[in-house]
Amino acid sequence: MSLKQRIKRFSAERWNIGFIENDLNSILCGDEIKVSWLIHDYRDSWFADPFILDINESEITVLVEEFPKQINKGRISKLTIDRRTCELKRLDVVIELPTHLSFPVIIRSSSKDMVYLMPENGESGRLTLYKYWISDNRLEEVGCILDEDVADAVPLKIGSYEFLFCTKAPKANGNTLYAYTWDEEVRKYKYCQEYCFKENVARMSGSFFKYNGDWYRPTQECNIQYGHAVTIQKLVSDDKQMPLEMAILEGRLKFEEVRRLYSVNPKLNVGMHTFNIYQDCIVTDSLGFDNMWIRKTLRALRII
Repeated sequence: MSLKQRIKRFSAERWNIGFIENDLNSILCGDEIKVSWLIHDYRDSWFADPFILDINESEITVLVEEFPKQINKGRISKLTIDRRTCELKRLDVVIELPTHLSFPVIIRSSSKDMVYLMPENGESGRLTLYKYWISDNRLEEVGCILDEDVADAVPLKIGSYEFLFCTKAPKANGNTLYAYTWDEEVRKYKYCQEYCFKENVARMSGSFFKYNGDWYRPTQECNIQYGHAVTIQKLVSDDKQMPLEMAILEGRLKFEEVRRLYSVNPKLNVGMHTFNIYQDCIVTDSLGFDNMWIRKTLRALRII
């Protein structure tokens, strides 16, 4: 076992999810954020990449990447959380495969009983769409919608166009964002455009959201490391008269950063890489390491 592997074993990643107490306007205006963090007893698992499935007066249901140490890879699980106390009430595994799963993007349908899921499964070399029957906690594979190894792919429907934005291996945490359009004839996404940034802020960190008539894109800032921070970018056309969908198709889309968010978790303050909204409820996550002193010592000695 290499030194790097030993370090990871004794100073492994640990993520947790939390709910931002600020409203969206407060966040976009730059106010300091406050977060209520998930309380749970799973010492051998951590939770990240949260997407809100449902919310009512007493509970919030969230789909997450669960990473159990004993299997050493991610799987998609459903967490039922007490809305008042933020305590985990129940965990249900949704899907586990031989390959790593994360980032369970939710696509709403007209049915209250079913949504579509599009989890990241880059190790498989493909992007697969599923139907998820909520009450039965049951998945049905719809099919492969992109034959590429992509990271954190998120759809965006504007007008009659269906787009997909993602990054690609081997530079999934880099500065190039790829846009695809839906091809109904083959029922898969096809390449459209790519956009390059001056920083490593291409990777998606959640679903697109609309506020006051404008579309916004949550992204990961990976300049220092993977998942270091979240940026929120407004989508604009370089021609104010051009519809946004045409700007995407013609490569004239611009991204204006309006906010950069860092973890406010006192113990897991190394990173933050998810930002998702549903019904005015905002969920995020935070990154830390077990035995953080090990990493700090080795960095001081320039071993890692």
